Amino acid sequence: MPSVKKITVSKDDEVALVIEKIIDAEAKEIVLIIPRFSHLGESLINFRLLKRESDILGKQITIESVDNKVIEYAGTNKLAAYNPFLPEEKAQEEQEEESEEKIIKTKKKKEFDYDEYRDKKAVSKRIIVEEEEEQEREELPVRQREYREPRGLGNKIVSFGKLLLKIIVLGIVLGALYMLGFSILPRAIVKISAKTTDWTYKDSIVVDKAAKVDAASMTIAGQVFKSEKNTEMKFPASGIKEVSVKATGKITVYNSYSSKSQPLAKDTRFASPDGKIFHLVKAITIPGASISEGKIIPRSIEADVVADKAGEEYNIGPEKIFTIPGFKGTPKYQAFYGESKTAMSGGMVGKVSYPTAGELKTAKEQISKTLRDALDEEISSQITPEMKIIDGATSFNITEQNINEVADADKNFSIFEKAQLAVIVFNENDLKNLLLDRASEESGEEYELKNYELGYGLARGDFQTGKLSFPVDFKAVMRRKIDAEGLKEDIAGLPDIDLRKKVFSVPGLENATVSLWPFWVTRVPTNLGKIKIEVD
Repeated sequence: MPSVKKITVSKDDEVALVIEKIIDAEAKEIVLIIPRFSHLGESLINFRLLKRESDILGKQITIESVDNKVIEYAGTNKLAAYNPFLPEEKAQEEQEEESEEKIIKTKKKKEFDYDEYRDKKAVSKRIIVEEEEEQEREELPVRQREYREPRGLGNKIVSFGKLLLKIIVLGIVLGALYMLGFSILPRAIVKISAKTTDWTYKDSIVVDKAAKVDAASMTIAGQVFKSEKNTEMKFPASGIKEVSVKATGKITVYNSYSSKSQPLAKDTRFASPDGKIFHLVKAITIPGASISEGKIIPRSIEADVVADKAGEEYNIGPEKIFTIPGFKGTPKYQAFYGESKTAMSGGMVGKVSYPTAGELKTAKEQISKTLRDALDEEISSQITPEMKIIDGATSFNITEQNINEVADADKNFSIFEKAQLAVIVFNENDLKNLLLDRASEESGEEYELKNYELGYGLARGDFQTGKLSFPVDFKAVMRRKIDAEGLKEDIAGLPDIDLRKKVFSVPGLENATVSLWPFWVTRVPTNLGKIKIEVD
C-alpha cells in the first residue's frame, strides 16, 4: 500500500467528489493538488468539510496550490498547505500581506457616508434595469419587440416562461443533489480488530498421494512425478595400455525345427561361414516355430555374442548363416541357425588410448549431472508454483550404466547411462489449512492466519508408495475468523445505532470503529458495494 497518494482536483470538482476520492484512496497521507480558480476554492466551508472528513478517516491531508485564497482557507481550517512555486517563508509573508490588505479594506468599508451610498445605489439600480431592458429588446425579433415595448401582457408571458424554466432547472438540480447526497455518495466504513492468540506446532507431517487433509492424523495429499531418460556421451582418454579385446555383436537365432521352444546355454557356440567361433553371452530360449497349413514358419530371438578369441580378425561384417556346432550330426543342425544383421566390432590386440581413473570418475559425474539436469527440467515443467518441494523429497537413481573404456580412433571413450528421477510434492496451502484445522480443534474456535513462521526438516520418502514424512516447526499468530461478507449483508440498510450494536456483537471482536459518510447519513447503504469492512 502506497504511503502517500496525490490527487489532482479539477476546476469543476465538487467537494463531495473530492471527499469520495479521499475515501477510496488506500494511503494514509493525501496530497490534494488544487488549481487556481477552482470551484473547491470558492468557499471556506469546503475546507472545513475536508478537515472534518480527514479527522474521521484518520488520514492526513496536505493542500498544494498556487492559489493564495486556497492556501488561506486551508490554513484557517488547520490543514497543511503550501505553494510549490514559492518558498515557505515567502508564501507566509504574502498571506500576511493579504490579511493586512483585507483588514485595511474592511476598515475603509466601515467608514462610508450612508446618504452618498444610498444615492449611488439607487442610480446604479436604475442604470442596471435600463441596461437589462435594452438588452432584452435587442435580442427579441422585430415583431416581438413591437409588442414588448408597451410592456403589456406579452412581456408578462415571457417573464412567466423564464420563471417556469428556472423552477424546472432548480427542480432538476435539487433532484440530482438529492440522488448524489442520499443514493450515490453514502458509504459505510467498518474497521475491525479481531482477537488474536499465539499457537505453535512442532511435530511430523505425512504426505500421501492417496490421502486427503486430515487433522487427526496430520496428513495431506501429495503428488508423485517420475521421469526416466538415457544418454550416451564421449570423453577424451589420455592413458595408454596394452589390451586384448574380443569382438562383440548381436545375432538373431531361428527355430524352424518344431513348435517346441529350444533352450540354449550360456557360451553356446555359433560358427561363421569362415569358421570363426562366437559364444552366447547369456542363456536364451528360442521360441517354437508356428505351423500354418502344414508349413513350418520359423520364429526367432536376438542374442548378444562375443568372439572366441581377441583380435581385429573377428570384426566381421553381417553374415546370413551362423551354424551351431553342438547340433552337428542331428536334424537340428539345419533347423537351428543364426544371422548377424550388423557387423561384429571391438576386437583388437595392442596399445590403445584408455581413460585414467580421474578421467573415468569425472566422466561418470558429468554424464550423471547431464541426466539429472534434463530430468529436473522435465519435471519442473510439470510442477505448478503452489506445489512445494523440500529436502529429501527427491530420488535420483542410475538404473543402467555401460562404459566402453577402449577409445575409438579419435581417442574418445564412451559411457551409456540410464537414470530415473522421482519427486513427491504437496500444496503448501493444504499444509497451512491443516495446521489451522488443528488449531481450531484444540481451541474450539475458528481461526485464520495473521502471520507465521514455517520451517521444514529433512524428509523421508517412499517413492514406490508415494508417501513422504517430515518434521515442521510452525509458529503463528492466529486471529479469530470474522465473516466480512456475511457481516456486510447483516448491516446493510441498518440505522446508525443498530449498526454499532450489530458490529460490536460480532464473536471474536477485540475492538472496532464505525463511520458513515457524508456526515448527514444516518443509515447504512443497501448497496453492498458501498460498504467497506476491514479486518485486522
